[in-house]
Amino acid sequence: MLKLKAGIAIAALALLTPMAQAAGISNGGFESSNYSGQFDTVSAGGSLGAWNVVSGSVDLINTYWTNSEGHYSLDLNGTQAGSIQQAFATVVGQTYTVSFDVAGNANGGGNTKILSMGAGSYVGALFIDTTGKSNTNMGWTTKSFDFVANSSTSILSFSGFAGNGAYGVALDNVKVTAAVPEPETYGMLLAGLGLVGLVARRKKQAK
Repeated sequence: MLKLKAGIAIAALALLTPMAQAAGISNGGFESSNYSGQFDTVSAGGSLGAWNVVSGSVDLINTYWTNSEGHYSLDLNGTQAGSIQQAFATVVGQTYTVSFDVAGNANGGGNTKILSMGAGSYVGALFIDTTGKSNTNMGWTTKSFDFVANSSTSILSFSGFAGNGAYGVALDNVKVTAAVPEPETYGMLLAGLGLVGLVARRKKQAK
């Protein structure tokens, strides 16, 4: 009986630990490259590791500006506005959080950079102000959005804006995690554990 209770307690603790689980996104920092120049333009039909360039073109940035992390980042406007996407496995009904670092190419294309992004049924946009920014002072910030998977495979996409010309949104450090259970879920788990303990005590008393 003691072993059973210990096992239940361990299982409950595992369930209650607030740990976001990484989903199957790959090359979120665009690090799967050995390019050594300032930037490399990748056009529609090309790829960046697991990312596919599906329209326009993007620039893989190496030394052109200070990246958010690692050795590379992306300008979503290459010679024109580009769009990238990646498919990854998801659980239907599960909530996922997409986080990413953004800034803007301050060398042209206006001070307001526009980013479109989506995953599952979620579609959104961000406006990034590059006023006072430079290649060495990018002003990277972390943004995020949530979506509920409606398929066993979800597609994450990021797109630049044609009005920014060849100077678009800078993107880096993309991550996808399964959302942590809400507080009411913890309450339900604790209640269930209490019920199991009560049943175990009653069985012991009945012997």
